[in-house]
This record gives sequence, C-alpha cells and structure tokens, in this order.
Amino acid sequence: MHVRKGIALLIGVHYAVAPAAAPASESEERSVSVHPSTDRTQILEHIDGIFQAYVRRDREAIRRTHTPDWTGFQGPSVKIERGIDDYMVNAEKSLEHFYGTGYALLDTEVQLYGDVALVYYVARFDYRDGEGRRGSIPLRSLDVYRRENGAWNQCGSHITPIPSGGAWGADAAAPSREPGEVSAASSAPRTLTAHEQAELFSAREAVWRAWFTNDEAGLRAAIPDEAVAIDPGVAAWADRDEIFRRSADFVARGGRLLRLEFPETRVQAYGDTAILYTRFLFETERDGVRTLSEGRGTEVFVRRDGRWLNPGWHLAGEP
Repeated sequence: MHVRKGIALLIGVHYAVAPAAAPASESEERSVSVHPSTDRTQILEHIDGIFQAYVRRDREAIRRTHTPDWTGFQGPSVKIERGIDDYMVNAEKSLEHFYGTGYALLDTEVQLYGDVALVYYVARFDYRDGEGRRGSIPLRSLDVYRRENGAWNQCGSHITPIPSGGAWGADAAAPSREPGEVSAASSAPRTLTAHEQAELFSAREAVWRAWFTNDEAGLRAAIPDEAVAIDPGVAAWADRDEIFRRSADFVARGGRLLRLEFPETRVQAYGDTAILYTRFLFETERDGVRTLSEGRGTEVFVRRDGRWLNPGWHLAGEP
C-alpha cells in the first residue's frame, strides 16, 4: 500500500467530526460540570481506551467506545459517514492493513459544557504495516463527547496528521529542525493517562526485580545501550555493562530480594520522556542476614516502540 494512502486510511478509521452546533451568544453562560476533575479524567481515559482498542485490534471495544449515532468525516471520506456501522467499515479497512504497536497522548485540553465536552489533543500513533514496515503518525484532534446515563462516550471527532510529510519513522521524514531544536510536543509538560502511568510503574518495578534476580534478558530488554546509573554507596558511575555486572555480583554472592516497595512516586512527563522522583524501600537477605534499605531516587524513562525503557537513575540512601 502506498504510504500516504495508508496513513489517510489509518487516520480515517479512528475518528470523525460531529455536525457543528449553533454558536452560543456572547451572553450565554458556559455550563460547568459539578465534578470537572472526575469528568476530565474519565474522558481522557476513554480516549486512551480507544487507542488501546486499536492496538489490541479489539473490534467490539472500538464499536463500544463510539455512540450508535456517530456521524462525521473520516480521512478518506467523500461523503458524510452516518452511524457506527459506517464508522466500522473504515475501521475494518484500517485493521486489515495496520497493526498498532503503541501510542502516546502528548498534550490535552478538555472543555466541559454540561453533558457535552470538547477535547483537543496532540498524539502519536505507532504502527507496523502489512509488510512489516514501522512508522509513527503525529496527530491533532478535536473530539466531541456526550454524557448519557452518567457515562461519557464519543459522538464525533475530527482528526488530522500534523503536517510533516505525513508520518514519523522509517517510511517518511520527521519534521525538519535545526540541530538541537526540539518540537513543542516533545518538550511540553503533559499528564500521563492512567494506562500510561500503570505501564510506566510496571516497567519501573520490572527493572528493579530483574536487577535483584540477575535476569539478564529482562535487563537487556529494559536498559538501553546509553544507560548511566549512580548507585548509593558506590563512587563510580555505571554504564550498561557495569549495571549488568553489579546485578550478577549481587546474586553470585547469595543475595536475595525479600521485599520491594515504592511508598511515594511523583512523575514529570514531557512527550515520550518521564522522570520519576521516588522513595524506595527494599529488604534483602544474604547468608541468613536480612538488611532493610530505604532511600530516594530519580529515575528516567523513555518510550520507544510502545515500551518504557530505563536509560538512567540516581539513587541515594535516606539522610
């Protein structure tokens, strides 16, 4: 499939734009939700669920996350698509040609008007086509949500690729930039969705447990070549090979992990980068002697090919 045609098809499946409502007069007051924070969280988790459904290729979930009277325009549309059945026709075409490998919501804005919400966002959708070629599409979207029986559902949207040649990745060039320049989306702070944060915390714990058990395959999958680590009580910084060596040495000396906890963690996210500020606690045993260690740390994670990787950390004992 031609790349540009394929991208249009992929974008077309995802979303549509609802018919525009009559503009409100300047004197008309905006209706404010009683629980705005809860509503925003529910809506963003719903959008997150749509992306997840495409990655899982879950057709029932795709159908369920759009209203039956969904109406609008999809990427390749030359007519108004009316109803969920029209939407699913194009969704099926996308699922036949593209396999989602990951995604990220990079910037979001939710505006609430009673039981209707407008959602603006910038995102990236990672995919693999039928020939195994990988790419990423930068997206910007306006979604329309409606609340019925206490639940939010998408009744329309308008999504387009961010002009940059159509895709990021192997199949097309990323937006051209001067050396050292970064995109606004990659440097702007954002809030991780509940699903993204759960994946991040799971990846963080997996790295720790892989180190304590000398799980070399797990460590190689999670720690990239450029890794740098500063560990408590050790003067020398560690590169990737030294990280592996220290893990192997811990197990070779009879070390065993008994307990691992993260009592407090705060996250700063910028595009595909997340910085974790955390308090940690772990208990180990060696030669029948148990040792409880507590401390604070800063951990860096980056998202690549739909997975969180851990290229660096700085850990220190409690003062």
